[in-house]
Amino acid sequence: MPTISFLFYLLILGVVWLFRMAYVGWLGPYLFACLLWVPLATLLLSLPSMLRMRLQLEAPETLTRNEEGHITIRFENRSLLPLRRVSVWLEVENRFTGEIKKNCFHYMGLVTSRGEMPLPTDFCGQLHCRLVRVECRDLLGLIALRRKCPPMLITTVLPQCVPPAVAPDLDTVLDAAVQLKPKYGGGYSEEHDLREYRPGDTVNSIHWKLSSKTDEVIVREPLISANQDIYLILGRIGKEDRGLELLYWLSLELCARELPHTFVADSLYDVGNEAEGVEALCTILAKPMDKPCPFDPAGARCVFLITDGEVAVK
Repeated sequence: MPTISFLFYLLILGVVWLFRMAYVGWLGPYLFACLLWVPLATLLLSLPSMLRMRLQLEAPETLTRNEEGHITIRFENRSLLPLRRVSVWLEVENRFTGEIKKNCFHYMGLVTSRGEMPLPTDFCGQLHCRLVRVECRDLLGLIALRRKCPPMLITTVLPQCVPPAVAPDLDTVLDAAVQLKPKYGGGYSEEHDLREYRPGDTVNSIHWKLSSKTDEVIVREPLISANQDIYLILGRIGKEDRGLELLYWLSLELCARELPHTFVADSLYDVGNEAEGVEALCTILAKPMDKPCPFDPAGARCVFLITDGEVAVK
């Protein structure tokens, strides 16, 4: 495909042609012949490099918001002559916000090299990074040849773990909301209740010290939580993705206490550890934000509502 430089070449060729017609000596035909055949010879020499050039893209799987990140593009030229210029057009789409950014980058004199293109990490979201156009030029820059674009890459920009300005006392909230019930089949439990002996109780469950002080046989009855469900509702994200930051912070706090919980966003996401929390965030950020899906909080141990920069307990 001809370039703008090719149009200037045609203009210069026309001027030399007029010079040849007006000048009777040998210089006019010589200049015209050189100007006519040199670009063609240069193109033939450049074609192996233009046709055999390969591209490979690399990008990190995840980044943290405002963290510096780049797409690395590796050029492999399997010919001896370098390419005068390689131009790439990069398109980055944030699937969560819907924002699309387009940039063009130029790399000169390539044999085997690499280049870096910055990634937008101002906002959280799943970034779809693709090269929509790749062109390489001959040594004189007169002809541009389009090359096949490499496959699309996906990078997820995760929120930072930032607590709210006024953090709730999670231990107090969770302990106040817990409801206990007898553990089926008995066994060990950190929580227990004291009651009178009933037929079928094991000898190991008898509280001998307390029974010796009373006229009745007292046993320890192990208790477990009757309402284990903890929900984290992602209401409004707010400015600078504060809602996502609080969701991530609260999830890590619950994971540190070994408390499974559920994200309530466009769908329900069960989280049992930090890795599952990151996986759930990646899925949430892969599509535009919508209203939280309906769910039944009846019998839940605790429901946290995250709106902008606040965490409220419902």
